[in-house]
Amino acid sequence: MTASDNLEDWAGYGFSKELVRALFHGLRVGLYVVSHTGKILLVNPYAERLLDRPARQLIGADPHDLLHRNADGSPMPREECRILAAFSEGVDVRSEEAWFTRGSGGMVPVGVMAAPLPLGGEEMGNVVLFYDLSRHKAVEHKQAAALAALEKLTDRLSLMAETSTVLASTLKVDEALRRLSRLVVPRLADWAVIDLLGPSGDGVDRVAVVVKQGQSGVECKQWEGPLPAFPETSQAPMARVLRGGPAMLFGPKDLAERFDPEEYNVQRRRPYDELGAHSVIIAPLRTPRRVLGALILARYETSPVYDSADLSLIDDIASRAGLAVDNADMFKEQRRFASSTSHELRTPLAGLRARLEEAVLYPADVDPHETIREALVVTDRLETIVDDLLVLARLRAGEPAAYEPIDVGALVAKEVAAMAGGVPVHVDAGRDVNVLGNRIQLIRVIDNLLVNARRHADTRVEVTMGRVENSAVITVCDDGAGIAPQDRERVFERFVRLDEGRRREPGGSGLGLAISRDIAHAHNGTLTIEDSPRGARFVLRLPLTHRRP
Repeated sequence: MTASDNLEDWAGYGFSKELVRALFHGLRVGLYVVSHTGKILLVNPYAERLLDRPARQLIGADPHDLLHRNADGSPMPREECRILAAFSEGVDVRSEEAWFTRGSGGMVPVGVMAAPLPLGGEEMGNVVLFYDLSRHKAVEHKQAAALAALEKLTDRLSLMAETSTVLASTLKVDEALRRLSRLVVPRLADWAVIDLLGPSGDGVDRVAVVVKQGQSGVECKQWEGPLPAFPETSQAPMARVLRGGPAMLFGPKDLAERFDPEEYNVQRRRPYDELGAHSVIIAPLRTPRRVLGALILARYETSPVYDSADLSLIDDIASRAGLAVDNADMFKEQRRFASSTSHELRTPLAGLRARLEEAVLYPADVDPHETIREALVVTDRLETIVDDLLVLARLRAGEPAAYEPIDVGALVAKEVAAMAGGVPVHVDAGRDVNVLGNRIQLIRVIDNLLVNARRHADTRVEVTMGRVENSAVITVCDDGAGIAPQDRERVFERFVRLDEGRRREPGGSGLGLAISRDIAHAHNGTLTIEDSPRGARFVLRLPLTHRRP
């Protein structure tokens, strides 16, 4: 070594012992020097820490065999190593990302810079600087995760917008639901089914079945059609959702344990049997007033299992579908309402007008007092119709009503006791059977059923009230002519009056039973006509409450 090689001679370059020590010990970049034979001659302390290897393990080792790896941890062929290529060619190299293996067995991503280094005489070595990219990789991963989450959110927002567009594209309920099914398959499901409850809640109509085929969904109309209602005591997931329960998610284990084949008839079970399902979500088509049906989405084993985020999204889609169905029903109801109301009001008004015109044109031939009496009768009927229509409008609009715990047994007994004369009414009403409801509305239902039963009874009316599972059940039976099965739904429509009803009460409005059913629905209950050995049997079911009056 010449004198000029002494550290003191390097002072003119700004070197000092302290600076050299700082560069070697304090530099937060790994450094190793490789000899012309390809072995490590020197490492700095930071390289020891970053590689989790002591200097004695590094010095004398082949850096490629010891450190260089592919991103997956597999050995890197020497001919593919850019650092070795730079060594052999005597050129500089800079790698944005390489992977070194650590003494602990883990991997560390590093940025690498390598350059030729004269070692004296004709010997040429190389110096390698490398720095930790872990923090940068973590940031990249966070950014990638955030970007993926943003893309997923954007896709879901787009799906919700498309859902709203599809549901608003037609007022035909079945067509709107088929379009919705084709939208969610295959984006959210491998197959989809939509069931709608019947008007009285005692049956189900399968209106859409769509199955994934390639990149689109194909309708399976052969699986559509009416389905029987679940037994009232059924705890099957679908039955619970249709009774107002929340959306439900089922994984592979849940499907095996909680879907009882005996609870499902062949038609209802068919998608599960023929298509299979690895993960299922059942979501109610609900409105603030009632449940209209259910949306069932399923995935095969080849698709990801549904999670809570999927459950929330699909529940939202089902709710939008429920509101769309309800709006379409309301539109049709309004059209029917306008048509039937104008008809029912026009008939008595026409008669009244003719009678009054006759009195004006032929005053000598018409008794004015009789004309006024007839006009008052017609006016009373019109007033009754208008009052009933206002009640119906409020119920259909879902106007809030004051609800309280009510002992329905006591309420029934009280209303029967208040009825004077006429056909006798026999009551068997249990006490302490409580529901949450509006007292005035429930009184109206009970009075409507009692008055209707007495009107059609021959000798007596039987009223029973008790508990069945989670419902209060009020049954009103008469021993009259009864109602034919084909008319049992018609009588709940506005202004529908059968011949027997018109004969027994010519001035009735035909709105009492329609109002009664709407009140039952407003209380999350049902009002139906069931089989009876004789006469008509009306059954009112209301959910029980644990609160006491």
